Amino acid sequence: MQTIAAKKNHLSELFALDLRSLGLFRIGIALILLYDLLLRSFELSFFYTDQGATPREVLWHSPFPMGIVWWISPHMLSGSFAWQAFLFVLSGLAGVALLLGYQTRWAIAISWFLLMGSHARQPMILQGNDVLLRCALFWSFFVPLGARFSLDSLSKTAATYHSNRILSWGTAAIILQLCILYFNAAIPKVSYEWRGDFNALYYVLNMDYFTNPFGYWLLQYPAILVLLTKATLLLEISIPFLLLMPLGNAYLRLLAFAIMVGFHLGIYLCMDVGLFSFMCIAYWLVFLPSLFWDKLTAVIPWKFLGSITEVTGTEANGPQVLSIPGPRWLIPCLLIFVMVMNYQRYLTPPMVSDEATVIDTVGRITGLDQYWAMFSPGVLKDGLKIWAEGTKADGTKVNLFNPSQDNRSSDRRMIWAKEDSYARKRFLIWGLYEFPRDPFSRAFLKMMLEEWNQTHKVEEQIISAQIVSLKTQTSPPYETLESPTINEKILMHYIPLPKD
Repeated sequence: MQTIAAKKNHLSELFALDLRSLGLFRIGIALILLYDLLLRSFELSFFYTDQGATPREVLWHSPFPMGIVWWISPHMLSGSFAWQAFLFVLSGLAGVALLLGYQTRWAIAISWFLLMGSHARQPMILQGNDVLLRCALFWSFFVPLGARFSLDSLSKTAATYHSNRILSWGTAAIILQLCILYFNAAIPKVSYEWRGDFNALYYVLNMDYFTNPFGYWLLQYPAILVLLTKATLLLEISIPFLLLMPLGNAYLRLLAFAIMVGFHLGIYLCMDVGLFSFMCIAYWLVFLPSLFWDKLTAVIPWKFLGSITEVTGTEANGPQVLSIPGPRWLIPCLLIFVMVMNYQRYLTPPMVSDEATVIDTVGRITGLDQYWAMFSPGVLKDGLKIWAEGTKADGTKVNLFNPSQDNRSSDRRMIWAKEDSYARKRFLIWGLYEFPRDPFSRAFLKMMLEEWNQTHKVEEQIISAQIVSLKTQTSPPYETLESPTINEKILMHYIPLPKD
């Protein structure tokens, strides 16, 4: 590996990362990848086969943003369960190799490619953790993730590093990606609920769809939610500046790490956002400075945690500058591209238009496609329930996921855990609500109707299916509405034709 000498200056300090932190980061994202793969495998047939909720033909004929890059996905080569299972096993093997740090660069490339393929095959269930994971894998290809805590590092042919701290365009990209995430999550939050009365989180937790029991408990204290709203906005705006502060950067990163781990654990307690909180925590591991490892080795004097000993004094001389695979201009151009794309998404969210731009296409092909404006610019001021419903011949309605649950009751909380141990089904229906696409909705309802009728007696058969939303007006903090507005709407209605 080609290296050049590096001067110790503020710029190198800002964009340098510790090899041990990169190793811990590798282990973190590998665990997220494997756990997510395990959870998705439970619904392999439902999401990825032609007998499931999204047959391949739906994607073949779908416009942007859903069908834009289906052709890059190996999952599209066959709609059979066996083929999808084979790809999941292959992805799992690559994930294990990444976890152990065996042939790390190949493991990253294969994991990224198969993750991209699964996302292109089933775009309706993607969440923030999916986007951040594929971005992390992409940028990881340009840094030596296997240099520490790995099988690769035990090899006789392993690269030798004269410092635990390294600097390259790859380390800069990993750092700037997280800065871009938080900055672009904060900027679109311009509504009065975010920057006026600061009641945004009060309304978010009243939506019901994402809220956990602890979030419902917090609703008793609107004043606390005002403080948490202010803290959320402040953190998202300030974190990029803290990470790029030239003075005392090691201490600031330690402080930011502790604060943001607490921040994301708080989100996890309040809202069900899939694996997003844990993916963010795994990403933050890369920011642990050399100071952290020096303090740790003072307590746990394990040799593999310590500093480089091959060349005395090099740690004090600043980070070792590394060259990156490929042309030097590649990463700077990609970083500019990501910034321009986020600015474009701020002006025109990706679900507004069915026309794909060059930026959209490049973003999807590289996996750097991203949009971080959740609950922005404003928040929904209604409690929200969405469900799939069947209608029997006598007009009786039945919840197709949970027949014992009456979604029209006054009970605010929908009990999803019994029928959806992983939130993907729920996010599929949310996607059909927020980004309506008739072919996706029709395919989903057709599958639900057929599955129900195949497993129930003749007298229990349903003749049609629909996706229903129910909005209930949320009372402002410290107020009670005597007659809240209730709006029930059928988002999609499906009646099978004889040829179906």
